[in-house]
Amino acid sequence: AWATDDNIVLPPVHTDGPEKMLVFIPGGKVPNHNYVATVKAIQEATTGVKLWAVIPGVFQRLCIISCTSTSLCAPLHSGVEASLNKAKDMGWTRAGKDSDDVWLAGHSLGGVCANTLFQAYTTDTDVPYAGVIVMGSYVDEAGAHDLAHYPKPVLTMNGELDGGLARPGKTAVWWRQHLDLQQAKGEQYALANKPVMVLPQLNHSDFCPGFDVPGDLMAEVDQATATKEISQIVAAFLHGQMGDSSDADVIKDKVAWTRNFLAPYLQAQEMERNASDKRVSAEGSSSICAQGQHIIAGLSEADDSKLTVTDSFHVTSSNLEHCHPNWTVTDGFMSSLTCSHTDYYIDIDNTGEITAASEIACKMLSSDRVAQQLKVKAETPDVDCRAINRRVVALAESMASPLTLARYKKGGRGWCYEEDDQVLGNIGPLWVFQSSLKMEENATCMAVTSPTLKTEIDGKIFPGSHYCKVLSPARVLDWIMTDSLKPGKKTVVEETQVFV
Repeated sequence: AWATDDNIVLPPVHTDGPEKMLVFIPGGKVPNHNYVATVKAIQEATTGVKLWAVIPGVFQRLCIISCTSTSLCAPLHSGVEASLNKAKDMGWTRAGKDSDDVWLAGHSLGGVCANTLFQAYTTDTDVPYAGVIVMGSYVDEAGAHDLAHYPKPVLTMNGELDGGLARPGKTAVWWRQHLDLQQAKGEQYALANKPVMVLPQLNHSDFCPGFDVPGDLMAEVDQATATKEISQIVAAFLHGQMGDSSDADVIKDKVAWTRNFLAPYLQAQEMERNASDKRVSAEGSSSICAQGQHIIAGLSEADDSKLTVTDSFHVTSSNLEHCHPNWTVTDGFMSSLTCSHTDYYIDIDNTGEITAASEIACKMLSSDRVAQQLKVKAETPDVDCRAINRRVVALAESMASPLTLARYKKGGRGWCYEEDDQVLGNIGPLWVFQSSLKMEENATCMAVTSPTLKTEIDGKIFPGSHYCKVLSPARVLDWIMTDSLKPGKKTVVEETQVFV
């Protein structure tokens, strides 16, 4: 069993200015002394503030044991109070309201616990702390304590090379909320009160110097550089909350970098499902399936120009089951309709690490059917689902930032495309409800196999159809940014990721 560390109190570095307190909850399995360098750097950078700090020791170095939910967080609260009392004995004056003067911070699992602790002691009339700072972590994904609705300011800062649950693809959830907040209340408000940032070249372990988090990626900056950057960002955030905007550009610059870095991922998610495209379906469309129809048709460039594809997205599998591709032909030009649906990875209580779709299901017309209706001969009539997966990977690579792509090409594992897996008996419901895109890691690549259903043009049941379950470009980008850079593992399902 891991030890329970002694509470650490760090007296202020600066003796002028308002007196504030930073409570830092350590990550899972990490000794709390591994945060001393980070917290001291924050105190040093937060000039003009008499900033005290405490790093509580938590039971078995797992704060979640002491704060399993908002209704069972008293043990952690007691530990925090004990550390604050120790600080009082050393000279901290707890004169004002904690909701003005005491800030909660946490790294990784400690960030989760800080968020839970904040909620546990929030009442209808008051909040317990001045705000929350999460590092390699996040607040709730939805509800009264998601980023947009949080009753106090929140700083979210995660590493570009975080190998676990605070990876860039996961951080995109709160980045979207930051953008929504910016739209609703303005850029200045969002930057000052709810900034979200991915820190370039930093990893999950950079927040706890001297402790290497299992499953993490290698950072591309030295620890001293990382610690300085972290401290400057937190200091700028705290300064802003006290009316000092002299270093506000520190946050503005990091948020701007994040905007450019995560833009391709958000764009890729829109390709999974564009909810605003209601031309055919009230639930949107998938551009991947529309593009997939052109690929499956296998036409020459000239003949393909005569094919127009519109997609119809369906949120539920049952609605997908009852949607079937169809077409019209007018004056030698063909308009076809495809049907699409996405499935996602399990995310119970915000514990999932992949936010991209696990697969995109596309119901399309077969190459034979398209060629028949256009009265042409397909140039490549035997195109299979693998070709769509190849196109999706190429698309994702073209969207990735130059540095991300260069890193991936230098040291990342690529993709292997296995032969399509024909569904038993070409039974539509089996393809819809039972088959899944298969992804298996090995030492050199991620191997992908698409379940497919293809009927002959003169078949009895929905003849001339070609169904594929294919990769999401966002899923490919997540692989490019994070897991491709790790040593080979057996399978995606078997992979375990430590969130400390």
